[in-house]
Formats: sequence, C-alpha cells, structure tokens
Amino acid sequence: MAFWPSVDGNISAVETAIGGDDMARGDDADVIVVGAGLCGLAAARALQADGIRAAALDKGRSVGGRLATRRILDARLDHGAQFFTQRGPEMEALVAELDGAGILRTWCHGFGSDAGHPRYVVSGGMNGLAKFLASGLGDVRTGVEVRAVRRTARGWRAEWDGGALHAPALLMTAPVPQTLALLDRGMVAIDTVTRAGLEEIDYHATIALLVVLDGPPALPPPGAVQPTSGPFGFVADNAARLGGGRHALTLHCTDDFSRDRLDTDPDALARELLDAARVHIGEAGVAEAQIKTWRYATPQQRWPEPCCVLVDGDEPLVVAGDAFGGAHVEGAYMSGLAAAAALGRVRSPRGE
Repeated sequence: MAFWPSVDGNISAVETAIGGDDMARGDDADVIVVGAGLCGLAAARALQADGIRAAALDKGRSVGGRLATRRILDARLDHGAQFFTQRGPEMEALVAELDGAGILRTWCHGFGSDAGHPRYVVSGGMNGLAKFLASGLGDVRTGVEVRAVRRTARGWRAEWDGGALHAPALLMTAPVPQTLALLDRGMVAIDTVTRAGLEEIDYHATIALLVVLDGPPALPPPGAVQPTSGPFGFVADNAARLGGGRHALTLHCTDDFSRDRLDTDPDALARELLDAARVHIGEAGVAEAQIKTWRYATPQQRWPEPCCVLVDGDEPLVVAGDAFGGAHVEGAYMSGLAAAAALGRVRSPRGE
C-alpha cells in the first residue's frame, strides 16, 4: 500500500482532449472566462448560445474544478462533488440534457432518514458533467494559469507565462481570494465598499482521503454515511455511487478538522485518517490511499446576488461562482447563467 499526496488546489487528475493544441485560437475573444469549473463552463456555454465568443482559461489539466474524478489503480473516485440535486427549472433542463445523452444516474434520494430530492451523478464520474458542458465550446484552454488581469486600450487582458488574451469583457469565476489577487496584480481598481464585501467571503477547506479497497466496505445502503462524530463528515463508496467498478471510498473530513490539519504532512495524515476510517472500511483490505486537499472547498458566506458586476458599461467585469449562486452544484451553475446574462446585457457579438 502506498500513500500519494496530491497537489493542493482545484486540479482534476483526469486528462481531457478539450482545448488541445490542434484547436484554432486567436489572441482575442468577446469574453475572457477565467476558470473552467462548472460556473465558468455554464457561462461560456450560455454566451456561445447567444453568439458571443467566450474563451475559458483554467490552470488545471482538465476542466471541472471540484467536479473532479481520479483513477487510482483500477478504481474511479470522485474526490470533489459527490452528487448534485435539482430545484429550479434551469437545472431541470440540464438534467434532461444529461438524461438524453445517457450519462445521468440517480444514485439515491437521501442518506438514512434524510430522504428527499434525487441525488444525481454522472456515469463514469462527476468530471463527466464538466466535459459534457465543455464539449461544444469553441475555445477552452486547460493548463493555463492566469497570473494577472488588467485593463488596456483593447479592453481586458489576461496574462500567463508565455501568453495573453484580450477581450472587451471579463468574467472571473475562481474562488474570491484568488480573483482579488489576480485583479490586484493587474492594478484593477474596485469600489471600496464592494471590495470590503468581497474580502469578507472566506472558504472552508476540505481534506479528502481516497481509499481503494479489495472488497466491499462496511457502509449501509445507498453506500454512504454522514458521521456525526470523528474527523469525517461524509463517506461514500464510489462503486455504489457510480453503479459499479471497484470498491473505493471517498472520505471528506469536516470543516473544523480540515481547517486545523490542512498543512499536516500528507503521509502522517493518511495514516491517522486510515485508522479513523476502519469503521467504514470493515473487513476489506486497503490497496492504496491518497490525500487530496481543497483549500477553497465551500464558501462560508454568500454574496446577496448570483453574480457581481464590478465594472459596467462597454467593457464589463463580472465575478461569479458558488460564493454567489450557492455552495452546491446547482448554485455554481446558476451563478454562471446569471453572469452570462449580465454580460449579454452589455455585450453584443462582434461584427454587429
């Protein structure tokens, strides 16, 4: 058995061909979207549907952000979002699309006595939701770590090592502290009241223990529990959740535990957490274990609107994400749609 620490940050280990070198690219677009997680992809998709050219940039090897799926040995594990629910009509339409594509699965309707809305997953892992949204987009670039954004005579400029992109409009979907840092590096001025409100948005971290087993774990149906004590707040068997494959556990630590132990040595932390996980592992053997950390997992505060227009007019700047729409999959999706609508009100497709 081996312990493998992961790189800290919102990076999926699943490779994707989206944004490959053979894609035709210019040095400009109508809208730059920083972040190709769920919010950014939802916005780019809605903008493209309105004829507005959006270019989505993401530092990860794959699209998705916390829609993150990892293969360990012959097991497939989601280590970010474990499922999603649907409340509003916009998400209902997306659920219908996923169902029509044959990649939607209803996992369960709750855990224990907490029965209610269907908990949906995507066949093969939650990163498949991001890939579905990105599949029809014209310009998605992964492996691009934006270092700064700034105002220029050409509108907005996103800069990274060895490259840059210009556009009249800019959408930032990274976690708010990262967004503010990028704006600061580009010396972008923000209204002081709005800036103070954004600076109040903080995030819970999440440590995830990923464990590949040689047999079934000790979990009741539907293959998940929400412990009320100990270091874990949620434990799920990926085989039960995804409807097959090798048994492998995703164990998300509580907010308090994750905050206090975020910088602990990964090997020591994995050994400690494996001991605590024995009650969920049961008689199964452990083939491999990994630690994955999310420094910006869930926002502790929510902005009162589904997105924030920092700069209005002909060269708008909009900020969006789960800190605006809500700390869940549907909230991030709705924030992306709201951002696209805000940009669409002040932008028109180039050439009109």
